[in-house]
Amino acid sequence: MVPAYLDLTNASRVSFRSRSFPRLMADRLWVVVLALGLCSVCRAQPSTFHIIKGDEVVGQVKVDRHVQGDRTLYSMTSRSKVVVLWPQHIRTAVMTEYRGGRLNACHSAVSVNEEVRDSSHMRMVNGRTQGYIHPGRSVVTHNNNPWTTARMYYEEPVGQARIYVESVLSDQPLVCISPGVYELQLPDGNVNRYIYRNGVLHEIIVDRTFFDLVFRRA
Repeated sequence: MVPAYLDLTNASRVSFRSRSFPRLMADRLWVVVLALGLCSVCRAQPSTFHIIKGDEVVGQVKVDRHVQGDRTLYSMTSRSKVVVLWPQHIRTAVMTEYRGGRLNACHSAVSVNEEVRDSSHMRMVNGRTQGYIHPGRSVVTHNNNPWTTARMYYEEPVGQARIYVESVLSDQPLVCISPGVYELQLPDGNVNRYIYRNGVLHEIIVDRTFFDLVFRRA
């Protein structure tokens, strides 16, 4: 059995209409991440990526994949400090759960200087995704896409044209621009570039308006 604190479907008890939903979801994510760090049996396949701005390491991304029976749980957490006009202390957390090879639930949260900026939550109900995106948008769709950004940390998405992005709860275009190099096009016009070597993810280039970041495997 997966411990109760790893059961992402329990998050459905939080009302989508609650004004405190983003804070509750962020708190839940940090508790789950702490539990993963304390439970050695849950750290089955961990990896670390340095967050680089220019020539400086400004933070780290910790990723992990835990497989038990027909369930696969991915976790991604990051901490970084980036100066854009003033210091920005950024924390992110994403939890993605598969059952029987199919996406079952996901959560994400981003905080800047200890203030939640973005959060989302999704679970599958009768073959449909039911989700919420902060600050107040519910999402109900059909989704059979087995590929997510979490899975891309562990597998090269060969032949995939779309990736389910946990933060926006929707499929987004993925373009292979050269062997082992893919561009994920986000709905706000931003692009993340994933670079694989021999099927292993080595870098993610995050292209943003005011700065670029590189997530490089440690």
